[in-house]
Amino acid sequence: MTFSQRVEAGKPYLTGFILGLVAAPIVAFSAGWVSTTGARAEAVENGRIEVLADVCSDAATRLSTTQSMDLTTLKGWDNRAKRDAFVAETMATIQVPEDLATRVSAQCGRTFA
Repeated sequence: MTFSQRVEAGKPYLTGFILGLVAAPIVAFSAGWVSTTGARAEAVENGRIEVLADVCSDAATRLSTTQSMDLTTLKGWDNRAKRDAFVAETMATIQVPEDLATRVSAQCGRTFA
């Protein structure tokens, strides 16, 4: 077998290899099989916010029980100021990192909206 015959016999394999090198990352990223560091960090931060908002919501429920307050009075657009004040009062009782405080209070306020 000569060199040119070997090259001709290997062309399909070489073509498949090159197409695989190009197509594999495209398919992997578009299908979500690979995630970036930024996406992972954002998912962790969103998880922390969700957990802290749940803690805030539970603390607000306990606080409303001790104050004999009905949480349905905080619902609606018109009661936004009352809701924000109540969430701020509740946030004072739990420890939240400063960089997440605004997002946690917003998420906590949405549970009463």
